[in-house]
Amino acid sequence: MKRKAKGSVKVQESSDSDDEEYYEDEEEEEESEEGEPAAKAKKNIKKNAPPSSDQDEDEGDSEDDEEDSEKRKLTHEKNKGDRASGLSSKKNAYFTSKNFTTNSADPYYGGRKKLSKKEKIVKAFKSRWFSCYMLVVTGWTMIGDDFRNLGPKSIDPLFYTLAILCILVFCLDIGMSIKFTNDYFPSFYLVVDIACTFSLFFFDIGWLWYAMLGNSEGDYSNAETAYAAALKGDSLREGTRISRVTRIIRLIRLIRIFKMYRHAHGFLTFVQDSMYDNHQERLRKRMKGEQEESQVGKKLSDLTTRRVLVLVIVMLLCVPLFTINTYKEENVYFEYGLDLVEKYSDQNSPTYISFFTNYVKEHQDIPMPVTNVYINGSMTIPKDYKIFNDPSTKLDDFRGYELELVKTEKGGAVAVFDFTYTVRLTAGLGIARTIFVCCVLGLGAIFFSRDATFLVIRPIEGMISKVNRIAKNPLEAAQEEENEALAYERAMMKMKKNHKKLRKRPKNMEYETVKIEQTIIKIGALLAIGFGEAGAKIIADSMAKEGGGSNNKVVAIFGFCDIRNFTDATEVLQEEVMLFVNEVADIVHSVVDWYSGAANKNIGDAFLLVWKFNAEDVEENDKGELVTKKNGRNAQYADMSVVSFLKIIAEIRKSHKLEKYSHNEKILAKLPNFQVKLGYGLHVGWAIEGAIGSDFKIDASYLSPNVNTASRLEAATKQFGVPLLISGNLRKICTPRTQTKMRVIDIVTVKGSNEPIEMVTCDVRESLIEVEFPKRQKNKSQDKKMKKVRGRIERNRYKQAAMSNQIQVSEKFELDEDIKKLRSPYSKEFFETFKKGFDLYIEGDWMKSQECLNSIEGKLIDNDAPTLLILNYMKSHDFKAPPDWNGYRVLTEK
Repeated sequence: MKRKAKGSVKVQESSDSDDEEYYEDEEEEEESEEGEPAAKAKKNIKKNAPPSSDQDEDEGDSEDDEEDSEKRKLTHEKNKGDRASGLSSKKNAYFTSKNFTTNSADPYYGGRKKLSKKEKIVKAFKSRWFSCYMLVVTGWTMIGDDFRNLGPKSIDPLFYTLAILCILVFCLDIGMSIKFTNDYFPSFYLVVDIACTFSLFFFDIGWLWYAMLGNSEGDYSNAETAYAAALKGDSLREGTRISRVTRIIRLIRLIRIFKMYRHAHGFLTFVQDSMYDNHQERLRKRMKGEQEESQVGKKLSDLTTRRVLVLVIVMLLCVPLFTINTYKEENVYFEYGLDLVEKYSDQNSPTYISFFTNYVKEHQDIPMPVTNVYINGSMTIPKDYKIFNDPSTKLDDFRGYELELVKTEKGGAVAVFDFTYTVRLTAGLGIARTIFVCCVLGLGAIFFSRDATFLVIRPIEGMISKVNRIAKNPLEAAQEEENEALAYERAMMKMKKNHKKLRKRPKNMEYETVKIEQTIIKIGALLAIGFGEAGAKIIADSMAKEGGGSNNKVVAIFGFCDIRNFTDATEVLQEEVMLFVNEVADIVHSVVDWYSGAANKNIGDAFLLVWKFNAEDVEENDKGELVTKKNGRNAQYADMSVVSFLKIIAEIRKSHKLEKYSHNEKILAKLPNFQVKLGYGLHVGWAIEGAIGSDFKIDASYLSPNVNTASRLEAATKQFGVPLLISGNLRKICTPRTQTKMRVIDIVTVKGSNEPIEMVTCDVRESLIEVEFPKRQKNKSQDKKMKKVRGRIERNRYKQAAMSNQIQVSEKFELDEDIKKLRSPYSKEFFETFKKGFDLYIEGDWMKSQECLNSIEGKLIDNDAPTLLILNYMKSHDFKAPPDWNGYRVLTEK
């Protein structure tokens, strides 16, 4: 049995949400400091552990038959199978805490939405990986041609092929963007993308480029062919000049920076479309603080970066236009030496031979060496002194713009120089220039937009995110903001502990946007607190669209708590009465919240509490009325409402804050033996949930006869002499174990209704609980926030375990020390004796009922108010049932 209980605890712990992990270290530190309280907390955790099937059989009622035992076994096996299939994973636990049914077709409940083929394509196109791929392709097109020039001519076809593939990728990107991006066509980026694609056509595919120039790369292979080409005109020289101009025109490639920026921005600021998100992606974004880029931020960032890009590109394009080398690039030194050789070319003399030999020799050991020389001189000059062809080079291996042709004005001499060094140096500088421009662009964009981002865009996006949270679910929004504030505070404390310097901005230096954002948080929290669960839909509808939302018919458990002797206490306390009520409300609301209820209205000395059933757990009966379904979730929910009121009774008695009023001399003078006490009433039924009021003031609450019934039950506690009255309708919903802890003390008809109601109580003796004084805490504000966040986490865990039948709420009657102490005077013999006498009372045999009930007072228990009330009522009729007795009486008092 111990092994099973331990395993169940594991399941419960593994189902915690990811938020709990953030607070684990803090919990361990506090447990190590507290000592005994930590041991007590561990003991309570073991008590709350889900029971095994064996425990259920041992601790259950002795009257359970074999059929009930078999059902529990089947339930246990089903839960065991669910846990084995992953029910206790963080993913399922996170969503089970919000809704206890799992819909595999809905991603909200942890399932994965099945995407169509088109949606898969759109998701792939909008993914971060596609942006990364396009970023690499665009970057390659910017520097690929320069890498080509660093290598030999033989690799050109490979690079031309890659350029064609890049063109196809660009065309695909343009087509997909037009089809699946709303603001792409028409836009500035569409024009830029088309220009980038055409720039690849004209400047990166050599085959097309040389065809456009009417020039080929293989027109000459030695000095003679070069001289013959020169005699045809200035085609080779013009081709060389065009190559120089092309180096300037190729700067148009820098326009691809726009395309590169677009994909880089998409990669770095990527937020996947929510319609394609699954649970893990949504949870990851929430933990990382990712949010969708706002329209203002997107527009401002886009305009700033676009202007920086235009400025950089215009500068690069315009600077070469004002450089003389763009229009004229003369190698005077090469031509001057060649002129001297030509001048003596008609003489077969040592001077000519010296000039020719020295010209070739001096131009072989320079960065741009001469490869071929042809002198059209005297026929008597030996061929070796008229023609020079470098045997180590072949002109066919060179690109056209890697050779420089130099000829004299008369055209009698021609020399070809190898400009490979210059081309490669230019290519290397081109790569460096591109990288430098990208770095300048990135830094420029960062510095241009940083101030606007941090001062305006981020705050606005934060405001939008918070408003959207409030519109979606005001209650959860307030809790999330509280979690984030606590996490930030803890991070600051951790940095301070690690002796890191913290820059604190003076309060008078806070920007307006920060103040507005903080105000939105406070307004959202106040809305959530003010309207409560009943007003969550009203707030969401009002913020999402015009109007205050529609009213809903719901089924819920309604509880009323009323402070006893409040009028007299108010006269004495005067201005302190507000503090008194709030101290009571803090206990009532916190306990009800722990047991999954919601505080709705505070009516001076009274509180309305609500446990609203899920829509899927409600159905229509034969009369067309909304009622709860008979299932385990509803039974557990009903048990929570009863147990919560018992815990409130104990906490009110234990509170050291409220205990001080029992020593207040002014109160004791007016009310001797004063103790803070409340009356409690619980009922279940339908109600209309919505806004009550007008355009001037509204309250979010519930209206129905069932709400009034709960109030009348609370008022009847004074007449019946018990602190708690529960309707028979609610008793029927509770689990069998909880029903055995209740006692039907009368059947009556209340004012305004002819339907008999069972008056049920759960017997307690408040005086048995003693006051507790908590230990002094070091950091009260930090501990209070931490306690609140942890309490919420534990509450969700407890509710999840209860709704999935991993634990039984009714176990509190045996495991909770306060409840056990409250109920300790009431024995099994007492309940059996009273039930016997009560049944005789209902049947009309009042003489026997009198004998049975008289055996209780002074023997089984002292001063049992319900017993005395029935005896007094029967005595008023001389212990003879009236002729019209139908098993119930009319409750005359309201």
